[in-house]
Amino acid sequence: MNLKDKKNKIKVGFTAGDMNGIGPEILLSSLANSEMLSLFTPIIYAPIKNLTYTLNHFDLNIAFNNISTPEESIEGAINIIDNHRNPPSISFGILDKEMGVVAFESIKNSVKDLKNGKIDVLVTPPINKQAIHSDKFRFMGHTDYIASEIDGNPTMMMVSKNLRVALLTEHTAIADVTKAITSELVETKVKTLHSTLMKDFRIEQPKIAILSLDPHAGDGGVISSNDKKIISPAVKKIHNSGILIYGPFAADSFFGSMEYKKYDLIMACYHDQGLIPFKTLSFGTGVNYTSGLNRIRTSPDHGTAYSIAGKGVASKDSFLSSIFLAIDIYKRRSIYKKFSKNKLQTL
Repeated sequence: MNLKDKKNKIKVGFTAGDMNGIGPEILLSSLANSEMLSLFTPIIYAPIKNLTYTLNHFDLNIAFNNISTPEESIEGAINIIDNHRNPPSISFGILDKEMGVVAFESIKNSVKDLKNGKIDVLVTPPINKQAIHSDKFRFMGHTDYIASEIDGNPTMMMVSKNLRVALLTEHTAIADVTKAITSELVETKVKTLHSTLMKDFRIEQPKIAILSLDPHAGDGGVISSNDKKIISPAVKKIHNSGILIYGPFAADSFFGSMEYKKYDLIMACYHDQGLIPFKTLSFGTGVNYTSGLNRIRTSPDHGTAYSIAGKGVASKDSFLSSIFLAIDIYKRRSIYKKFSKNKLQTL
């Protein structure tokens, strides 16, 4: 597929994110490059009042095209769907529950269009979980909400040029991690991620490493027997099915020893075990990809950064990487689907 072919130009949806953070800046400064509009058609779900304020604040020269549905979008233009009534004004760096409502409405409307195939991929600027959390949004974040609306077996996967890290448990309190991890969970996650690596990243024979749940993989039961009883049996069963999975590896030395470079994906047992090394090695260029869904969603690897919001110093590198990864995965899925269909026809 030629992304410059107007007939096949991908529709990329963008949520508002928390508009008091750096989201509006990195979104609009990314789209201010006219070459971006030759690659895809952007559709932003956000209050045009706040987007216009952002343009003026950062002295960006962008014109908007107001539309009601993605079907009305124009190629070569920055299309805006504004379904927000009386949105609050932007106050950079301030936690505002009303702005959280804007973020949720944007997510809800864009995910509905993603689910119905009206947009091809979705890129989400960061939200503030405290601001967005309400009776209507009781989720831990984007991933959980999107998973509740779109079919699949979602897993948070952090992606950079030289590293991919996925999580067995995501926004789970550390006290609850051990009881959340079962051999069945390991099997389900690994099999889904194996498929993702082949379909979305075009890796023919992926090699996956899994980190240990306990320090030093439990030291043979001296510290704990969780890895021996839960992780190791699952790894053996999965490996016997033909999937190249190895471990569990002690997490403390795995990244420092460069062992991670031998594998296409690292499976961490809990949030900080995977994200601390990932962000240490890739911060500012990484992408949060919701793998395992039948639709494509990406997000930058950072938060709202209230401390620098409105100052014009936020890096858009991770956000640009999120856009490009979403487009790349869309292309790879299209190729994989076409290849699979042709293969079936020849059998």
